[in-house]
Amino acid sequence: MVDCLIAFGSNQGDREGAYETAVNSLNHCREINVVAASKLHVTKAVGGPEGQSSYLNGAIRLKTILSGEALHQLLIQTENELGRVRFDRWGSRTIDLDLLLYGKNQISTSKLTVPHPRMSFRRFVLEPANEIATGMIHPLSGLTIGQLMEQISVANRLVLCLADHWLTQQYKEFEREFMAKYGREWKLKRVDQCDQINGNPLNAALMTYFASGDSIADSRWVAAKNFRGPTLELPRDLALARREMFAAIEAIQ
Repeated sequence: MVDCLIAFGSNQGDREGAYETAVNSLNHCREINVVAASKLHVTKAVGGPEGQSSYLNGAIRLKTILSGEALHQLLIQTENELGRVRFDRWGSRTIDLDLLLYGKNQISTSKLTVPHPRMSFRRFVLEPANEIATGMIHPLSGLTIGQLMEQISVANRLVLCLADHWLTQQYKEFEREFMAKYGREWKLKRVDQCDQINGNPLNAALMTYFASGDSIADSRWVAAKNFRGPTLELPRDLALARREMFAAIEAIQ
């Protein structure tokens, strides 16, 4: 059986009831054994429309014989049965069940990415996960859940940006907007050379890099994976990239 980690979130309706029902529903599946469920944590909404209610976030650890894709579909089915309606990407919801880890496997399809691409820096994900799965390994960073939690707690308020020539002019605007929002509270540092990414010598809170689109994309992807800490792949649309990065910083704080 594969050791898996699921994130729960809800900020509408009977949040506690939705969590209990989700845990019980998963445990009643013959192919699943729920090993542990964290307590619920109250967290503020991150990245979405303003004025949202606070979330309750939790984590569920389970073992299963289902494939990653089949487990993902079961989570979607459970969400639908509990009244999940999808509108805004980061909008309010009655329930959200995300597949964070599927053993040490990496999955990349049009419908599913595992490890979850934003789990490594989201405090609201890591705090409940650390209660029940502190030793589980995030296969991209090589760090455990406990180590990722420690990293975002002790790291400098520094975001690295692995940027290529495509971003030279756009980066200046990107940096100005970053400074206008965060001032001296956070720093953004551009990294141009792939060999500068080896571990995390600056103890940065996050390393960001842009989606592939040029001839050196593969080497930059490898460089990003050499970073020892949370990483985030950004879209090459700068407006979307800005939203992703700002939401990531909110999630770290």
